[in-house]
Amino acid sequence: MKIYLIEADSDKFSCLKEAFAQEDVELVNCYFEDFIRETYVQCVVSPANSFGLMDGGYDGALTKWYGDQLQQRVQKYIIENFYGEQPVGTSFIIEANKDNQYLIHTPTMQTPQMIEDPRVIYQCMRSTLIEAKKNGIESILIPMFGGSTGFVLPEVVADMMLRAYKQMQSIPKKLDWEYAKKTEVPLPKLFRQRYRFRY
Repeated sequence: MKIYLIEADSDKFSCLKEAFAQEDVELVNCYFEDFIRETYVQCVVSPANSFGLMDGGYDGALTKWYGDQLQQRVQKYIIENFYGEQPVGTSFIIEANKDNQYLIHTPTMQTPQMIEDPRVIYQCMRSTLIEAKKNGIESILIPMFGGSTGFVLPEVVADMMLRAYKQMQSIPKKLDWEYAKKTEVPLPKLFRQRYRFRY
């Protein structure tokens, strides 16, 4: 599967570039509209919210490109399959109804807000890749999860996405505590300090 990772902000992109320097992905430093006009991908990813409200930022660009029908169909799927609220970190795939493409919807947050535990980004990246693999997707465009409205530091976003990507490259033949400990995603030091007196 050909994976494109996209980020328009140069500073955030530099973190993505550093993290994925040794990986077999293509990094794209531009806006969604500029990319999609020049490059065909079979699937794009929406890092939206639990209610499929795709009217701002990166999701707004998706809605503008594919039309309001996409947001309406995403919300219809959420109502029919998740009883009106898709759990954060889960993914589903639908046809985009344009250019023979698909959309994977993966909410990073319930509603627009700061992400308190950045490990949700790891789950978002994994569930996106799982959904793509299960559906035989051959090329996919994935944005940085949680780095805008979620206010997660770009280096943390890049690290979480990389961890998920690497886990998907080395599926174990058996599950045990040794593998669980090796794959465990720690809470970044900055966040451990923030919540030291809360938990």
